[in-house]
Amino acid sequence: MIDTFNKVVKYRYAIALAAFILGLALNLNGSSIASWNKMGVSELQNGVQSHSRSEGDDSPWLSPFSNTDGVIFGIPRMIRSDEWMVQTPFFISQVASGNKLINENYGLSGQNMIVAYHSPVSHISIIGKPFNWGALFLSPSRALSWYWCFKIITFILLAFEFTMILTKGNKALSSVAAFFITYIPAIQWWFMQHLGDVVWFTLLALVAIYHYFNSKKTSSKIGFAALLSSSLIGFVLVIYPAFQVIFAYIILMYFLIHFFRALRKKELKKEDWIIMAVTLCVTGLVVGISLYQSLDAVLASLETVYPGSRVSTGGGTPIAVIASLFLNIFLPYKLPSILNQVELASSLNFLPFLLLTLPFILDKKHLKENLFGLFLSLYSVFLLFYVFVGVPEWLAKLTLFSFVTSGRAWQALAVISVFVSFWFINYVWHLDRRKIMKVVLPLSLLSFFFCVYLIVSNQMYRDYISRGMTLLAASFVLLSFLLGVFKYKRLFALSMLAICLLAGFTVNPIVSGIGVVEDKKLSYAIKDIVQKEPQAVWMTDNNMLYNYPQMFGAKMINGVRFYPDREEMKKIDTKGQYENEWNRYAHIKPLLTEGAVTMSNSSPDVLDMQINTETIRKLKVSYLISSRDLSAEFGDEFRMVYGPDKDGNRIYHFTSK
Repeated sequence: MIDTFNKVVKYRYAIALAAFILGLALNLNGSSIASWNKMGVSELQNGVQSHSRSEGDDSPWLSPFSNTDGVIFGIPRMIRSDEWMVQTPFFISQVASGNKLINENYGLSGQNMIVAYHSPVSHISIIGKPFNWGALFLSPSRALSWYWCFKIITFILLAFEFTMILTKGNKALSSVAAFFITYIPAIQWWFMQHLGDVVWFTLLALVAIYHYFNSKKTSSKIGFAALLSSSLIGFVLVIYPAFQVIFAYIILMYFLIHFFRALRKKELKKEDWIIMAVTLCVTGLVVGISLYQSLDAVLASLETVYPGSRVSTGGGTPIAVIASLFLNIFLPYKLPSILNQVELASSLNFLPFLLLTLPFILDKKHLKENLFGLFLSLYSVFLLFYVFVGVPEWLAKLTLFSFVTSGRAWQALAVISVFVSFWFINYVWHLDRRKIMKVVLPLSLLSFFFCVYLIVSNQMYRDYISRGMTLLAASFVLLSFLLGVFKYKRLFALSMLAICLLAGFTVNPIVSGIGVVEDKKLSYAIKDIVQKEPQAVWMTDNNMLYNYPQMFGAKMINGVRFYPDREEMKKIDTKGQYENEWNRYAHIKPLLTEGAVTMSNSSPDVLDMQINTETIRKLKVSYLISSRDLSAEFGDEFRMVYGPDKDGNRIYHFTSK
């Protein structure tokens, strides 16, 4: 058993490569793209209606062989609309249209795709986005498979390497941590968005820094410096300060620890200064070029009403939120009524049990070798203070935490708490058992009873899961902690992997291909028209398909905008009376009407427009997708060229008189 484990660890990169090739061959991804079946586009080209499972259904998690949505295991998550309705369509549209910096399918002016999450772009910035490299030479379906398989597999590898550093070479603990970190619920619920990216780049940066300063060969140093440069480029271009600021401090502190240690030991040679200078210059050059070429889009995003350049000072979060940690184990299986799963997601970690214990078990002799672990622990305390109490505005601005909301700080803390948990377990494994019995056990039990009080006294969480089930989950986490502390290594590993599987692995489905959108009857109709009239302007009316036609080359005046298309909006809002409504990150939902143009926001990230035929004439709209009979309502200027299909979708050609 031990020999097999050692061989797996030894050949982990070969195994990872084989897994990646297999995943790519099977065309696997983790997208909830099958959710489009629930949004009014279910009819396949052959006339069969594709049905998809989702939360609340009684359908089995393991897919039947006759499935039509590509889902092999799990359930597509409707709540992950940022992924399947926004990011994945952006990704597919980019690959299908040549990965251009400006995607002309979004609005009259197009949209800069560097600021659009991590959409693939044939640009120097892709150096820092290796999970997008497949988009440069593969089909949209295979490119999406590259993204998911590469990111998941390398996440596991990076988490292993990082924990090996954190635990000073503890292979067993690092193997458990590799999967536990990768499948942290908050990371999985945010996997294709900001948090998943920021943590991935942070792990790569930390591993590269460590191995750079511990390498003797110049060639190795250059290789790790290149990895560091790639990670920093990707990290900066996430362009989501709410998470970036928090993890930037971790990268900076880790670099400074190793830099000054090497400086003190006089290990830095002339070649090191040259390599570090070149790394800094290359990173700055690529980031500088990317931001300069995207400056208008970045500034437009910062000047929006929502999210805009908000100033946060933290605080405002009730301490009872600690009880929500134990809800993570239930989130994949039951819809909460208090907040959505994405906002509730954090992690199951040992921070509540270890913080009270830590000051009483620290040994001055081992402070230097545990400097980074201690920093992470203290940083966690600061983040707790920031979340629950807050800081003065001047301090928030000085530290850049003014970009960090309490909610995002809490989710970042969820990840950092897992790092601290594994460092702590490794640390106590070197303590005398009597000290564990006298200090760690009673103080961790005291902390547990405080958590019990929060669970029992909080009505909000009781309305989601019963107190008994939440207490059971909390007890299981405590048991895992104690199994780890008392060195029951196999039982500890099994309990941690059980938590990992239940709370994280089941968040995203396992899917084969993107046939669930490519093989739809409506998709074929859109592609046929686009092939004949590639420059025609499209619009959706009265449906949720506003970010769907772009995947098949349609140039849309509406969709999802990260920043406003001012050229377009000035043609719609001619008097400039609705700028507050449209100057935002927005899901743009138009409704054709005979009345005057009006705009409103049903939620901060939604722009509801009532738009008339005179306006779409000015916008030179040629095709509309609607569920209504536009010919009957607005006259023969609207000629139906497709439909109605089984979903009620119609495509109209608009002929301007």
